[in-house]
Amino acid sequence: MDNQFNQQGNSYQQGNAYQQGNSYQQGNAYQQGNSYQQGNAYQQGNSYQQGNAYQQGNFYQQENPYQQGNGYGNYDGDDESQKAPNIFQQFAFSFVPPLYHRLTKVKVGSMIGFVTLLVFVATLLSFASVMLSFSSIDMEEIAARLPEFTLENGHLNLDEDFLFDEGSVFIYMTEDIDSFSYDDADEIADEGYRDVMLVGRDRISILQNGEYQQLDYSDLGSSFALSREWIATKLAPFIKMVIFLLYIVYFLWRILWYFLCAAVYMLFAMIIASAMHKQVPGEALFKTAVYAKVLMFVIAALLDLLPVVYLAVPFLFRVAVTIVFMGVAIMKLPDNRPAPAVYPWNGSVK
Repeated sequence: MDNQFNQQGNSYQQGNAYQQGNSYQQGNAYQQGNSYQQGNAYQQGNSYQQGNAYQQGNFYQQENPYQQGNGYGNYDGDDESQKAPNIFQQFAFSFVPPLYHRLTKVKVGSMIGFVTLLVFVATLLSFASVMLSFSSIDMEEIAARLPEFTLENGHLNLDEDFLFDEGSVFIYMTEDIDSFSYDDADEIADEGYRDVMLVGRDRISILQNGEYQQLDYSDLGSSFALSREWIATKLAPFIKMVIFLLYIVYFLWRILWYFLCAAVYMLFAMIIASAMHKQVPGEALFKTAVYAKVLMFVIAALLDLLPVVYLAVPFLFRVAVTIVFMGVAIMKLPDNRPAPAVYPWNGSVK
């Protein structure tokens, strides 16, 4: 019996509370995890970790009116203004200064092409008018009235002075005067003549429909000779060829002169922009000057083609109209100044 008792084991062999595990072995609240281990409000994230109003973005970060774009620094404008006008639109818009903000989007190459075409058309019409007028002159009739003369070695030898004055044609030849100037021809044209030819000892000057050309005999070469018979048969084709060559030079000169004048007008445009307290890029001001010249250029070209009377546009009037066009255009152009600074702490504008 005793052995049997000993074999079964006592409470120490079976295991007491310490062997089975007490509350500390099973795990107490600290082993399971207390509120700090599970995660408290600071571990989960408080309002500062989740993001406060400053992290999400406040009013100043979202955009203020000055960041969205206003009259300052907004030179590009809307989508429509980004589309540069074609060559026909450039011509139409040049007569409407409030639309010049569209013309400032034109590329430089396109602007040069527009001016070249404009000058070419005007010069071509003038050339056609001169050739038609010259074709109406009967050179054989004129030669029959001429005295005997020779032109050789760069000088004119004439027995007596010659004057032809009929209708709108005036021709005068003399060896007593070495050459005539534009002022001489213009003074005669003011009396109502459309075709004026002044032949001096060393030079011939021609003014037709307001276009002036001159030729020194020395440029023809020492071998060149001229007589009354030559005038009747060959002068007309020769003069036409000379006029054609002169018009080519005249065409190139008109293009250069157009841009030179535009550069001068640009200085006035800068003064106007400064007076308006506006900052406009120099390229935009130059384009404004180029297109502001179109109106008076077209008017002057059309007046030259009038078959009835010769009427020139006064120079000061042309300048005044061009400057007025630039002033109206610059008034409508956007200001390129940077946007004023905004202080975030009080919303005031610098």
